Amino acid sequence: TRYISVTGVQTCALPISSGRRAVLSAALHKLPWLRALRSRLHLGSSAARSTALLAVAMLTVMSTMVIAPALPQMAQAFAATPDADLLVRLSITTPALAIMFMAPLAGWAIDRLGRLRILYASMLLYSAAGVAGYFLDSLPAILVSRLLLGVAIAGTMTAMNTLSGDYYQGEQRLRFAGLQALSMSIGAMLLVGLAGVIADIHWRWTFLLYLLGWLLLLPVALTLTEPRREAAPEPVLAAQAHAARRSHFLLVIVSAYLLSGFASLCFYMVASQLPFLVRDSGTHSGLLLGVAVGMVQLAAALGSAWYARLKRRCSYLAVFAVAYALMGVGYGVIALLPGYAAILVGAGIAGIGVGLFFPNGAMWVRSEEHTSELQSH
Repeated sequence: TRYISVTGVQTCALPISSGRRAVLSAALHKLPWLRALRSRLHLGSSAARSTALLAVAMLTVMSTMVIAPALPQMAQAFAATPDADLLVRLSITTPALAIMFMAPLAGWAIDRLGRLRILYASMLLYSAAGVAGYFLDSLPAILVSRLLLGVAIAGTMTAMNTLSGDYYQGEQRLRFAGLQALSMSIGAMLLVGLAGVIADIHWRWTFLLYLLGWLLLLPVALTLTEPRREAAPEPVLAAQAHAARRSHFLLVIVSAYLLSGFASLCFYMVASQLPFLVRDSGTHSGLLLGVAVGMVQLAAALGSAWYARLKRRCSYLAVFAVAYALMGVGYGVIALLPGYAAILVGAGIAGIGVGLFFPNGAMWVRSEEHTSELQSH
């Protein structure tokens, strides 16, 4: 099974044939000096491996949020460009467009080239495309670089989620999913706050935060290992499962993707619209813009920490209902009540819902997939 991302913040599982070939070992892990360094530093432990995966997960969510505090300054800098306000907002959402189309291709490439090769290549492209915004002098060129960033995120998220599916099973996988969403939220909150401080210096400097992908590349290479997978027959769902069960599983996939996809659209409203709402409220400080956007991530961390407990009491659909309700109430507060304080309160309420939907769709599909495999045997 390969785990494919269809949006910038949410991943779900789709069964993809792995063929009959063994997965190739990553080239970096064939180097003797790298193996020796990993052994000397004890970087092959489960804790180190989990930390590396969580760091990669943090990269994916910060990819769209980190430039949010700089959007008003960007719009002002490109004021002479037609439709500058719209194009600046599109710089937040453009990566998701590339992710939608490239994630299936990333899953196909992972099957044939291995998880780590795709992960390393994606991390290299991630920083190159992200930092490009610091040097480019036109909005169309920046949007092209953001499309390339989306390609990198598709590879990074797909490889990261496939590795987590290989490393963890059952209840351990559920706990890791909640921890993953928690780390994504906390990391994004800290980096968006830092971006707000940097945006007060110059809006272009926020793009330099994408260098984090290159900084993490060596630690990730030292820590993660290519899973050894036995050659498997064609997918159980396609060859063995009953037609009724297969139909139910496909219904779950479609439902999870639709619910997660719409929730992701709501999430992108934070990064693309909230900075301008804060500016219109009379607040022009990049730091305060970062605090407002970071409030969503702080509350999302709380929602993610609550997820496992809520899931034990509710169905996956019920968790989505709670998440949507919280996001609706939060956005309603922002829309109906004036002032910066109301924006913070509304962002906090909506953020709890964001933290709930982050892991829910992926866990729903993974759970159904596991049940289908058990029943087929």
